[in-house]
Amino acid sequence: MKYLRYVLLLVSITAIYSNDAVACTTFCFMNDGEWVYGRNYDWSTEHCLVMVNKRGVVKNALTQDNPASWVSKYGSITFNQYGREFPLGGMNEAGLVIEVMWLEQTEYPHPDSRRGLSDLQWVQYQLDNCSTVDEVVASDGDVRITPRNATPLHFLVCDRTGRAAAIEFLEGKMVAHTGNELPVSALTNSTYAHSLSLYKAFDGDQNREAFAAADYSLKRFVWAGQGLKNWNPLAGDSPVDYAFGILEKVAVDFTQFRIVYDTGNGRIYYCCQSNEDIRYVDVNEFDYSCSKPVKVLDIVAGEAGNVTGIFSDYTYEANYDLINKAYSGTDFLKEVPATVREKVARYPEGMTCNQ
Repeated sequence: MKYLRYVLLLVSITAIYSNDAVACTTFCFMNDGEWVYGRNYDWSTEHCLVMVNKRGVVKNALTQDNPASWVSKYGSITFNQYGREFPLGGMNEAGLVIEVMWLEQTEYPHPDSRRGLSDLQWVQYQLDNCSTVDEVVASDGDVRITPRNATPLHFLVCDRTGRAAAIEFLEGKMVAHTGNELPVSALTNSTYAHSLSLYKAFDGDQNREAFAAADYSLKRFVWAGQGLKNWNPLAGDSPVDYAFGILEKVAVDFTQFRIVYDTGNGRIYYCCQSNEDIRYVDVNEFDYSCSKPVKVLDIVAGEAGNVTGIFSDYTYEANYDLINKAYSGTDFLKEVPATVREKVARYPEGMTCNQ
């Protein structure tokens, strides 16, 4: 039981960002009726596996607080740094995209009758079960992020129906900005309402006092929002290249990797500090049947272009190696003993295929 509590604590803090290291940015814009979604991941370590998650898998949440149980409906591609089943974000085969951002003002719901999930597993749950933003928002009636197993995050979500949402948990309740309440489809590390207020005060003029006085999170929101406003599909620019251009504008010295989701074509483009080649995976080329092995790829592997074909079979050793490197590269996790790292790494072995 002692080790279990330790494992649950670690799962809950794997997405923690110190105040000095909070600089991530997400945004999305429409191109020919489909979303193009950009994401900068700014953190202390680059170690990450791109993972292929299967449909038809029976899962039980790793939490002691009324754990949720479900069978995955959709396959997905995710970016995992602290172990399989706890992604930072990804896209499923239905075209739903979700990524996490740090938000210090977050307050998750207090315990109630709904089933519980940790923060990062909430992301996997949504990719497993939802095809639309409306379904993600509606899931709040069934599941919740448990305060004892969560760090303060908010989420930018989009889908193939043309819907997008900034989802936050404030004062114990979900707050979802959608439709007309989401005039700028971007998130950094401030509440959406606060970010939008600066964007409106800024009004395209960086010489204004409001912009000069803003912190870097708010400035990145403004830069991203301005990039979205300036997007012109008739200009002939590649939407993927344009998205990478915005990511370059809002990058910092410790931006570990950049991701662009092309939902219309079902492709995920990315690059990282150790390999600046822009590579992509085709979501539609994978076999998501749970009777087939899970596939993984190190984020630094491959050359420019399509790397879909170089994924290898998932192993416990690969998951443990990822966790070991990520923990060792994270200041507050460096002293975690090997026995606990092993328990987190073996968690997926409890899942079964319901083909």
